[in-house]
Amino acid sequence: MKIDLRRLEEERNGRGILTTDESVAVTDAFDTQRTVDYQIELSWERRGGAVFFHGKLVGELQTQCHLCLEEVPTPVNGNFDVVVRKGGIRGSFEDEPGDEAQDFVTLAPNQHEFSFDQNIIENLIVNIPMQVLCKEDCKGLCPQCGINRNKSSCDCTKSTDPRWDELRKLKND
Repeated sequence: MKIDLRRLEEERNGRGILTTDESVAVTDAFDTQRTVDYQIELSWERRGGAVFFHGKLVGELQTQCHLCLEEVPTPVNGNFDVVVRKGGIRGSFEDEPGDEAQDFVTLAPNQHEFSFDQNIIENLIVNIPMQVLCKEDCKGLCPQCGINRNKSSCDCTKSTDPRWDELRKLKND
């Protein structure tokens, strides 16, 4: 998502909200390229020679359950802050509240466009859950035959590691 700062300079009140639907490719926990469809609401305000942006992302990632490997939609939401100013503009915004969580970008004096793509991708990746489950009590796959235990059952016996037999004997005594 690119923003032309000249377009924002035309706004009289110095603030506004831009909303759009986008999609981006990210890599999930299975190292698979997935597309995340998201809506971004980008509020902005001009202050002290800079433009302060606050982005809210709401999206959905189609990925796999970590136990049964079924496709599952996963909500991905996040927020980010970016301050953009043109080079050569004097002004301090170090005293602005909440600056420690913001990214500061200085554009060249003749540059007018700024891309939020990197901020969006980073924010989406950080907000993808570490472990995705299709349901809270997912039974996963049988380690012997590979059947999805949520859909059917199997007659496989649970194999045990013979190295633990001596400890099992102690437990049973």
